[in-house]
Amino acid sequence: MGHTVQSFVETLRADGVEAGRKAAEEICRQAEQRAGQILREAESQAQTILAAAEKQRQETLERTRTDLELAARDTVARLREALNQAVNRVLGQKVAQTLNDEAFLKELIRDVANKYTDSDLVGSPTLDLNVSEPMQRKLAEWVIGTLYKRSEERKLSYELHGTLVSAGFEYKLNDGTIEVTPEAVTQVLSQIVTPPLQELLAANGQADPGQRA
Repeated sequence: MGHTVQSFVETLRADGVEAGRKAAEEICRQAEQRAGQILREAESQAQTILAAAEKQRQETLERTRTDLELAARDTVARLREALNQAVNRVLGQKVAQTLNDEAFLKELIRDVANKYTDSDLVGSPTLDLNVSEPMQRKLAEWVIGTLYKRSEERKLSYELHGTLVSAGFEYKLNDGTIEVTPEAVTQVLSQIVTPPLQELLAANGQADPGQRA
């Protein structure tokens, strides 16, 4: 026999060790491949999660910004409306107080009367004046003593009525009726006063793009 039992055993042992080494190397290689694959999958999943989180953050930020802009716009609109109401209320109270002043009303009616008596009137027109009933009692004697006396020279007659429910007066000549009442005067003054306030609110309500996040 070319090989003894001892050499045969040694050969088997050597072959077993080599086979074990190769098996171990294969296991390590496969483990490294699997670990690399798991790492790549984890990195890919992490990137996906981060991208989704960033997208959600941007959407939340944009939605919040839009909500804030809408809230700011609504707030400015309500403030503008409240301011307009306050201005109109203050104007209305002051105008009503002024138009309920007998001396002021006499001066105003006299100016209106002078406007027409100094113009070229055709025929003998009548200037109808309509005031409140209490004011009619206060102005009746003055109209007779002041306006009627001038109307005799200018051929303009007057009629004083006490059916107006508010302060001030209305006057009518021919077919046109002009209101000088708190409502009418306040409306005119409001158109003068409120636009600058509205422009101021609009300017303050505009967000500075450079301050946005």
